[in-house]
Amino acid sequence: MTLKQTSGSESVQAALELLQDEAKKSAASDFDIVARQSSSLSLSVFQGKVQQTEISESVGIGIRVFANGAPGYASTERLTPESLRQTLKDALSHCAFTAPLRGLVLPGPTVLPAMPSQWNAGLESLGLEEMARITLALEAETFARSKEIENVPHLGFGLSMDRGWFANSKGVRHFEQENSYGLGIGAVALRNEIRKMGIYQKSGRDYTEADPKLMSAIAVERALELLDAKPIPGGEMPVVFSNRVSSSIISMFLSSFHAESVQKGQSRLAGQLGQAIASPLLRLVSDPFRFDLPGASVMDAEGVATQRHEIIRDGVLQTFLHNLETAGREGCASTGNAARGYSGRVGTSFHNCVVLPGEHTEQELLQMFPRCLHVVKLEGSSGCSAISGEISIGIQGFLVEGGKRVQAVDGVTISTNFFDMIKRIAAMSNDYNDSFSSIKVPAFAVESMAVSG
Repeated sequence: MTLKQTSGSESVQAALELLQDEAKKSAASDFDIVARQSSSLSLSVFQGKVQQTEISESVGIGIRVFANGAPGYASTERLTPESLRQTLKDALSHCAFTAPLRGLVLPGPTVLPAMPSQWNAGLESLGLEEMARITLALEAETFARSKEIENVPHLGFGLSMDRGWFANSKGVRHFEQENSYGLGIGAVALRNEIRKMGIYQKSGRDYTEADPKLMSAIAVERALELLDAKPIPGGEMPVVFSNRVSSSIISMFLSSFHAESVQKGQSRLAGQLGQAIASPLLRLVSDPFRFDLPGASVMDAEGVATQRHEIIRDGVLQTFLHNLETAGREGCASTGNAARGYSGRVGTSFHNCVVLPGEHTEQELLQMFPRCLHVVKLEGSSGCSAISGEISIGIQGFLVEGGKRVQAVDGVTISTNFFDMIKRIAAMSNDYNDSFSSIKVPAFAVESMAVSG
């Protein structure tokens, strides 16, 4: 079995055309339409056998209409003429319950920069048989690495393919498609009745880069290195976040930079445009033109051409991210950061969130302090709040003295406030981890954080 996202495209396009024609004849003064077709194929392996295979497909279309300046949304997963006409009626009726958005003007056609293909045709020919072969080889390599590997409970291979269409009443039409693979492993090591899991994932568009030998080596190393971990005394100490976890820490608080969060009183950054909110070393960018990352795009979900924006430059807050609706409320221009699925209202997102690298290696960060905590694993995020900025999270890692690991650490919680933490960034590393992710953050060192055992 292979996954080819070709069937059904014609029906999606036909549905878009019909809904567009009906909207032009309706009471809507303006409208825009989003349609998506997605599919995925995955399998999991356990103890030398394929345990589960799954294939899923979804298709849907949504419309936003404006009547007397007020927006109305509706969507459907049924692409029949009757369902599409009812969807339009539902959207128009919704306008009676929403507030007008004065000053919102839908964009017209514009010349967009060329975008390299985000589609690898080679993934279309990748089937379950080859996926199983690669995954079983990864499992075998992992067990062969160490007698202390007790189990490989998490091991899977997945493919995803997505196509999206956009059209509006001003004549904008746009189509994008992308596909990718993901291969991930979680290996459990056992020593003296203590178990630790090492996790590694490889993803991207070229599955031949997923080397079972390299992946098994990394997963096993990550499991074994933490086996003798124990707590350390509490107190204030420098903390270095490995590039394994740095993206996760930053990603929890990205909504603080969305204009909608500011307008709703859900961001502590309200009123701080143009002010220093972080260390001068921090440069936070929304970069849609990083075409090697999955968040690349030349047009946002409202038909606005995307732009590269420095959100924080040299520690100073430069802008919030806007869509047309949030920009309309403030009388400013959209930053081209609208996000929208076919079934929801418009929101906001980064187009590849990138923290620019520094000048040091991660090892050099560890050598900056006589004694520090090197964090390589996070344990959940329930103690973190994007609204308040509070961080209280369990970690695993290493106590480092003189740049060398002296003890593996677990059972430890770090506590701080995100907005205080980014002011205390002492250094950034010069490289990222190898994940295929729309959030790329190098390792970074924080001068001091509260650590409790």
